[in-house]
Amino acid sequence: MNRRTISAMVFCLLMVAAIACGTAAPTGTPDTQATIDAAVAATATAQANLQATVNAAVQATVTAVPSPTPAAIYVTMSEEELAALIDQSVAEAAAVTAQCSTAATEATADGTVTTEEAAAVEAYVADAEAAIAYTGELIDAYYGLYGELATETLAALEAIEDDLAALAETTAAIAAALAEINATLAQGLTLAAETIAQLETAAQGAAAQAAALQAQTQAWQQDMLAALESRAAAALAVQPSAVAADRVAAVQSAFDYLDAIRQAAADNSVSAAELAQIAQLGANASASLNASGGPQLQSLAGSINSITGQLARGQVPQALSALSSLEAALGARPHRP
Repeated sequence: MNRRTISAMVFCLLMVAAIACGTAAPTGTPDTQATIDAAVAATATAQANLQATVNAAVQATVTAVPSPTPAAIYVTMSEEELAALIDQSVAEAAAVTAQCSTAATEATADGTVTTEEAAAVEAYVADAEAAIAYTGELIDAYYGLYGELATETLAALEAIEDDLAALAETTAAIAAALAEINATLAQGLTLAAETIAQLETAAQGAAAQAAALQAQTQAWQQDMLAALESRAAAALAVQPSAVAADRVAAVQSAFDYLDAIRQAAADNSVSAAELAQIAQLGANASASLNASGGPQLQSLAGSINSITGQLARGQVPQALSALSSLEAALGARPHRP
């Protein structure tokens, strides 16, 4: 039941009650103020009941709609969008790690660390660990969706992954030093100079690692963007190997192209080998429609080229959306002889 339906039901009930009150025979001299007070109270009660009902309905609707899982979000992103998200996550990890380093340096500046200072550094460590874990999740998603297509820059991404693992180890070392410090303070003992130095050194090392990781990630993203354009240019440069001699065969070649894309993208990703096949079928279909499709279908040759370019640029969700429009424009699928 939605908010509008609930409001309508309550309004009808109030109207019926009002009509009934208006038509009832008076039994004596009416108390005007009492009548007004009763009406106000009844209205307030009705409004309160209505709001409670609406709130319950809204809450039930919110509860019934589950939040999208990360995997469902990633498959809606293009390669460029997912790479940008990785870059953003690394930047956040670098920023919070730098804050962690600053807090640790300030805490150890006087040769000791208080419980409050340790707690502040721990908070930054927790944020850094969360950012590092999230970046790892994004990289895994990138591998799963575009790893078989983005072969040009995978070596750089693997190096980023190695550096991310090293940063995670250093962050764990900071956490271990803090745990030792907290245990010592809890016993009322004096902190060892070695333990304090260990915390400061690890924190400064983590900041340097995070900064280097951020620079490497930005370089990878720039190379990846250049690779997208190079990949698209190569796919669109493929020459047709077969051109249909009549309209029916031209339409069938376009459907062969559609089928190849849907089969390749069934797992939400396209490999380099699949793109090569799609590019060839696209070149054939585009040339066939230009040659034999007639005025009505010749314009679809440009749509085929556009979809091929989207796939090559890692824009799989956009390509699949455009594919449906292309299929509708082609009309009925011809029967094979």
